[in-house]
Amino acid sequence: MVASCGGSSTLVDTSHLTDQEKEWVEFSYGHEKNSDIKKALEELPADGVKAYLDGQRPHLCGDTESLMESLKEAGYEAGEMQEYKEKAADLIC
Repeated sequence: MVASCGGSSTLVDTSHLTDQEKEWVEFSYGHEKNSDIKKALEELPADGVKAYLDGQRPHLCGDTESLMESLKEAGYEAGEMQEYKEKAADLIC
């Protein structure tokens, strides 16, 4: 159930994801500020992680202004927000 990518590891089952999706989940999980979301991801089976990612894709890849506002509200700093947006664009959009 542990997935690793680039030397890091999480407790999220990424076995049903592509390499780029796995890298995104590793990145976003590592940067997630809400412990409830982290715990929820850890409890999802592989197909649930895939479904969650597919559900998030329109928000992450759609309206950049909305994404940045939600990251700001979640407590991300400007540099973190930019990195998050760029990683999403590179890996899953």
